[in-house]
Amino acid sequence: MRSHPDLPTEHLRLAQVVATAWLFTGQSVMWPAQTLLWTGALAVISSALCVAIVFSPYTRACCLCLASFIGLEIALNPTWFSHNRLFVAALLLMVSLSSRRVSVLPRWQVALVFLVAALDKLSSPAWRDGRFMASFIAELARFGLMWAPGGKTGTPNWLAQALNEAGTREVWMVVGLFAIAVELFLAGCFLFGTRFGAGLNVTFHVMVYAVTGSTMGQFFFAGVACSLLLVREEELPSAWVAVLATVALAGPWTHRFLPLGMLVVLWLVRRHHAHVSRVHRDQR
Repeated sequence: MRSHPDLPTEHLRLAQVVATAWLFTGQSVMWPAQTLLWTGALAVISSALCVAIVFSPYTRACCLCLASFIGLEIALNPTWFSHNRLFVAALLLMVSLSSRRVSVLPRWQVALVFLVAALDKLSSPAWRDGRFMASFIAELARFGLMWAPGGKTGTPNWLAQALNEAGTREVWMVVGLFAIAVELFLAGCFLFGTRFGAGLNVTFHVMVYAVTGSTMGQFFFAGVACSLLLVREEELPSAWVAVLATVALAGPWTHRFLPLGMLVVLWLVRRHHAHVSRVHRDQR
């Protein structure tokens, strides 16, 4: 896997993980069907762009093309619009506009998303007094698991049922305020490049998945991948480790055990990093 000479390694890894998840969750072939020919052409082109982002040295150009395709379809087909697709398009666009001299754009994009999400929740009385969380958990307990690759929507959500029975309005108020506080803190971490935010960001997304049973479209994969923007370059996983880990988590065989799989992936990444560090020390 070749790298772009003027693209920071953390941006390259982010683009590779986002493109891999877009491909393996089937998003690259799920274009609105105006005509079969147009849909087929977009599926082939977007799939090719995902592969090119991972393997070719033209990462920035391919990110720009894929972001443009997603943005164009969102503009032309409002029914296809979703915030998670828009988030992916924005991340890819920021990577395409970045360089080693101007490397803050993807981080600032993520910081803006967390900040707006937190302020939106903070402005809602239902979030502040716990009514939203109480209602949300009750609906999850009634409806079951939401969508995830390889999962069956509506499967009983035992965790949500247990939380619904145990939770009170006061508890949900604290949980809601805590979620707002975490999002505000993460916005600051991405804005200023605070390294501690990487682990907190992963934990936050894993907790959301554990409760809902849903990746929220691409939010789980793209959101977790954004943690790479806060990791030191020498600690970043290799391209093969990042891509294969994403395949393991984003493939259609993934379902309720994704949080456990995430822990295994993080353990393997740490083992890989320790091995690489040991080799570098021996070479010195």
